[in-house]
Amino acid sequence: MTIFNKAYLTSVGLISVLGGIYMMFSPDVNTVILTFDVRPDDDDALAIFVRTMSGLFAAGGYILIRFVFSSSRVQLGTVLIYLVSFMLVGKFMGFIYEGIYNKDLIIFAIGFLTLTVIL
Repeated sequence: MTIFNKAYLTSVGLISVLGGIYMMFSPDVNTVILTFDVRPDDDDALAIFVRTMSGLFAAGGYILIRFVFSSSRVQLGTVLIYLVSFMLVGKFMGFIYEGIYNKDLIIFAIGFLTLTVIL
């Protein structure tokens, strides 16, 4: 892998990680990172979805950076652990900022069960 490829993939990974973490922990989900327009009068389900997707952005960026600097291949199980873990963090932050809804509790429980089984 050339130095240009490593630099490009690392920068994309860093942008994804930082953007995903910012979107998860920011009180306002309206940013330029993910182009959703969530208005205050909208249902909170869209904001919770955006936080969940930002968790996947952060996980994908981390996996990309790990791919660039790892001497061994990353196993599929490890990739799934990171994806589900970051998704659960994003879902949890949605609980804090947007509130708790029954369908989101079901999705969180399924995600947590999936993570438990993968581990």
